[in-house]
Amino acid sequence: MPNARHWVYAAAVATYILSVWGAYVTVGDFGAGCGTGLGASWPLCNGTLFPSFAHYATLIEYVHRLLSVVIGLIILYATVKVWMVKPRPSLPSKLMLLAIILIPIQIGIGGGVIASGLAPIVATTHFAFALVIFGIIVFAAALMFVEARAKSQTG
Repeated sequence: MPNARHWVYAAAVATYILSVWGAYVTVGDFGAGCGTGLGASWPLCNGTLFPSFAHYATLIEYVHRLLSVVIGLIILYATVKVWMVKPRPSLPSKLMLLAIILIPIQIGIGGGVIASGLAPIVATTHFAFALVIFGIIVFAAALMFVEARAKSQTG
């Protein structure tokens, strides 16, 4: 059964995958696959929760949104698992909490990308913020790895 450390590793890998997928959305010019502007295009996709995938861009953008939800839940679960560890690893638990706090901001920036009609500065901010969250989770994972390794060598 995976422990907290393994969940943090999973959150790091999942966040990396989401970042790469998001870059694919941008580079492939698929960001408007669900439309642009608020309301029918965000948080919905072409006015509905389950759109038609008649256009490849819609599928790519929709998968990005689904991955975001699933990976957000993985990060949340990993954070809860870290906070349940006794004794709680101080810095990793704070880092994971910081990641959770930043996710709603990242969601808002993502909505801003759509609302702005995919303005490059907003899309770049969205990607940069994703990398900040990824870095925070990787740092937490590295700290937990070092701590686990130290425990295995001493005892």
